[in-house]
Amino acid sequence: MDKLTPSQWKVINKSYEPASTIKVIAGPGSGKTLTLLYKVLHLITVENIKPEEILIFSLTNKAVDSIIENLLSIFENSHTNKEIVHQIGCYTVHGLANRIVVENEGMINIIEEIGWRGLMKLLPPSKRTPHHFRSYKELEKVVKDYKLNNAKNNNPVIEKLVELMDNCKVMTNDDLIIRAKKYLELDSSDSDASSFTQDLHNKYKVVLIDEFQDLYPSLAPLITMICKGKQLIMFGDTNQSIYGFLGSNNEIMSQLDNLHPKNFTTVLKLFDNFRSTPEIISLASKIINRPLAEKQIIDDTDETPSELVRKLPSGVSPQIMTFDDLAAESEFIIDKITQLICSSAKFSDIAILSRTNSHLTAIASILKKYGIPYQKLKSQPDWMDDLRIQFLLDILKVCSLASDEKHNREFNTGDKWQSNFSILVTMSALKGIGDASIQALYKACGLKNLSIWKYLTMVPNFEWPLGLSIKKKMENYTSNLYEMIENDQVHQLDDPMELLEKVASITNNLNLNPTYFQSLSDAQSSLEFKTHLQEMAQVMKVSKSNKPPGISFVKWFLETYFDQTMVFHQSQQALQTTGPGTVKLSTIHSAKGLEFPIVFLTNGSMSNFPMDTNALYVGITRARNLLYMCNMKHERLVSKSSPYSRSIMSNNLFWTYYNKDLNRSVCDVKVTHGYNVQRYNQLRKNFGFYRAYSSLRGCKSVFRRI
Repeated sequence: MDKLTPSQWKVINKSYEPASTIKVIAGPGSGKTLTLLYKVLHLITVENIKPEEILIFSLTNKAVDSIIENLLSIFENSHTNKEIVHQIGCYTVHGLANRIVVENEGMINIIEEIGWRGLMKLLPPSKRTPHHFRSYKELEKVVKDYKLNNAKNNNPVIEKLVELMDNCKVMTNDDLIIRAKKYLELDSSDSDASSFTQDLHNKYKVVLIDEFQDLYPSLAPLITMICKGKQLIMFGDTNQSIYGFLGSNNEIMSQLDNLHPKNFTTVLKLFDNFRSTPEIISLASKIINRPLAEKQIIDDTDETPSELVRKLPSGVSPQIMTFDDLAAESEFIIDKITQLICSSAKFSDIAILSRTNSHLTAIASILKKYGIPYQKLKSQPDWMDDLRIQFLLDILKVCSLASDEKHNREFNTGDKWQSNFSILVTMSALKGIGDASIQALYKACGLKNLSIWKYLTMVPNFEWPLGLSIKKKMENYTSNLYEMIENDQVHQLDDPMELLEKVASITNNLNLNPTYFQSLSDAQSSLEFKTHLQEMAQVMKVSKSNKPPGISFVKWFLETYFDQTMVFHQSQQALQTTGPGTVKLSTIHSAKGLEFPIVFLTNGSMSNFPMDTNALYVGITRARNLLYMCNMKHERLVSKSSPYSRSIMSNNLFWTYYNKDLNRSVCDVKVTHGYNVQRYNQLRKNFGFYRAYSSLRGCKSVFRRI
């Protein structure tokens, strides 16, 4: 078993009590995840809690995947059957809500950008003026506000849109949480509740929440209902709360803190920091306005309740610099990476973190010019944000749902019109079919009480409230989908590639509006789309291999592709960290929960605005050994370092410290210093570093030869 501290053991050994709360305050680098893992091990091996009685959830797929991966390692090391890990319930909050709803209702739609764009087509012209909705984001906000204040908001247009969403089982993420709560409110013995819903009431005894500071108010009803009557164990740090734009974390924490009686609530703290050097922690403590304990290095027997740093000083303090523009900042970053790589660092040791994706994109273009390998860390793959891929998925949904309708498969209440939303979304993306036509069709379907697909395929053309040219365009739409639907091919196809080819073929035959999609005639756009198709195909193959018997591949993929994509994405990102290594690019939000030996923290074009304290704290505490801060504006920061110092290259004590910390062989940089400097100077010459950014235009990818 790993070497654990007294404060960690106190959490692990705290006994199981039903209807009780253990709140663990755990700062960055305190061994929170390790403590959570061993707490689970202790519950199973000592407290005799069955694996299937334990529920773990967090807010992000990245965190959940990390927990599962580490649990597998812990149980393997403990010589306990690894299969028990798969019996533990481990979900994101939204993943759990999604499963609850799908188990009770079947396939649902979580609305995304292309869906909101489709809904805008149903708005009367007066409602789409710049005064009302300049973008789908504004419509999204109005619908959300309407749902929150339904009794106070008399807007018949928005009311109709919400009615359509309800009839078609189209949900926002907030709707998903509310709908899941509704099913949990059913009595555990209620026959209408799914077995999974009943298990949440009856089976689970312990609920562990990772990163409680990331929870936001709209999650409270669901989470409190799941946790009530069980032992709640939550880990987190309020100083790392960086999702304030979703609502105050204090609201939900107040409810969780009061979930069980005070005499059944225990607050514990992990006092130690294993990750960062005392120099980095000192700066982080200053930012968060919390004094660092005088006693920094302790024995494992010491139980002093104070902030304790487990690592010895490195002798190198964080460098804080201000630059006039992106050019100067980028040249500094490249120059410093050159120094580090010419010493003992690897590309994979380095991360560049920023507040915004746009700034990271600008930095990525510079790294690419120099041939520096980099990898963007994202919460989900790019293909899921591609409107063209979203369109393919909606076409597939139309085929699946309309086929169910055609072949009289069993529907739950309201399901008979579920295809309407995907049809409206895909049809609104067709060239030449305007808003008025979409609205007229939708109104006509309502008068005949028919789904859109049945109206288009059963009602004679002369009854359509549309002009001849519009009818032909709609007929072209239905005829392209008809073969798969009429012959029920969609549910008979089990080959992922054959299915993708058929859906892509349908899409190619449709005349799509160029305002919806980037032109595939553009070489870069075409290559990007091809890459995204390949990535989607990989997920489809994974989905096929995981498909249980008794369900068609299409239904399985449509119901599970998001979760399976997240798992596959995280596994692919893990693989990319091996080999020659890459510099990691990430927003501060996406880097939360990660650590890197060397961090460049940049603020880019936002340098005129103060950095949020908690976000800055999170960014600083991602660094283990070296921290460079560029254009970080904050009241407790002072820029003081010389940006072009080369002292790091000759600092033998630091590089000895660095390699020991990373469990690497220690090399004496005094011996190699001359060679390292020579290599560094050659690289600078090749790069054209003369404090003149214009030279970057002719730079060479010399890093590929290092």
